[in-house]
Amino acid sequence: MNKFLLPLVFAISSCSYFLKQIDQETIARKNSVDNFNSIQTFCPISERVNFQAINTNKHSQEFFIDFIKSRDELDFLDHFALWTLLQATIRPEQSSPTARLQLIMNFKDPAYFDFYSEDSSNQFPTLYGIEWILKKYGKKTKLEKYAQLLDQHFQNQMKVGTQLADYLFQNKAALLSHPVLGPYFIRGTEPLQEDERVPSVPYKKLVQHYRKFEKSQKITVNISLTSFQTQQGRSGECNYDFNLYDNSIFLIDKVTPQGNLFGFTNNRQSFFAASSQKISEHAPVENFPIFKGHSKVRSTGVCILKTELGSIWTLSNNSRDPGQHLFHLIKYGLMSANNGQEVDKLLKHSRHIFLNDPLRLVIESSRSREDQIENLLKLNIPIYNADLLGNVWAFSSLNKESRFIIDDRNPGAITCK
Repeated sequence: MNKFLLPLVFAISSCSYFLKQIDQETIARKNSVDNFNSIQTFCPISERVNFQAINTNKHSQEFFIDFIKSRDELDFLDHFALWTLLQATIRPEQSSPTARLQLIMNFKDPAYFDFYSEDSSNQFPTLYGIEWILKKYGKKTKLEKYAQLLDQHFQNQMKVGTQLADYLFQNKAALLSHPVLGPYFIRGTEPLQEDERVPSVPYKKLVQHYRKFEKSQKITVNISLTSFQTQQGRSGECNYDFNLYDNSIFLIDKVTPQGNLFGFTNNRQSFFAASSQKISEHAPVENFPIFKGHSKVRSTGVCILKTELGSIWTLSNNSRDPGQHLFHLIKYGLMSANNGQEVDKLLKHSRHIFLNDPLRLVIESSRSREDQIENLLKLNIPIYNADLLGNVWAFSSLNKESRFIIDDRNPGAITCK
């Protein structure tokens, strides 16, 4: 990751020329999201909903909510544990037990948790994190109980979603020859397609495998965020230091980290999470249909924002500098939003990001007004166009209405029941 100090002056030969260029790092994403611009991004404010679930797989959300509606004995912490564990089946490449787990939870008061390991040998931050949170809030239920429920009620029920299908297609060659992962994710010579049945994780065996290494877990648990205050006197906390951005110092990665965003609310208690990992070479966790990875990856951008009307949580990923997008959204007035619909409008607002190697400003010109582009041109640095930038999801609890809001730039889904 490079710290990039934006020079005050950078000569360019023609601003109009740069505006017509396409940034090669982001153009590859265009085709995969063309069909998602009309997706539902939040539950209508006018409708009363009891449950909301988000991730990138609509079928899994509906199945999960129907299940918990039929099980009155399950409480919010049970819902948290089950929905988080189930992501290993839905997104085995990014929500593996070996992945980093970051989340905001409002069980009593809003709290942030981040679980990862510097070690890559038999470390399971996600499983450790689930159990750590359950213990923190006095829940005595063990992972084994959740594993039993998932094995009994979710086996062979989940379907391949867009993100998993894309990953399998992109890694087809490596999976074809893999003795364990290949038979799970390849049919004949082709990877599993969207809406085909995804192989089920044997959760009881997975937890048993984790117990063998439980005493050797070296998990870092971070619960702190950096506070900031706007010129209007509003306060918030983020896991990126906005003082750096205020001084034009940007934390730019060489690569764009991926991840899985997901969450759940019953309108009283909520959690909003991100899981992510780096896969250096394809290998399974034990012999399960889950991809083993390393959890020491660039963190998803996280903010907890407090306003006069309530709070807004944000998660940002799929960017070389996730914090930049959150910083800009706050500058645009995110903390002045009155409801989820206004938060949604701001998420759809044109984005820009400063990048280096070479130094440039990348903007979503198709979402920009002409006066916005003119103002950016005044910065006097090379400007490139991108169809889509970043991935920012939010949870707003404003005026006694709680709504998840997903980004229309990327595959995502929300279920309201």
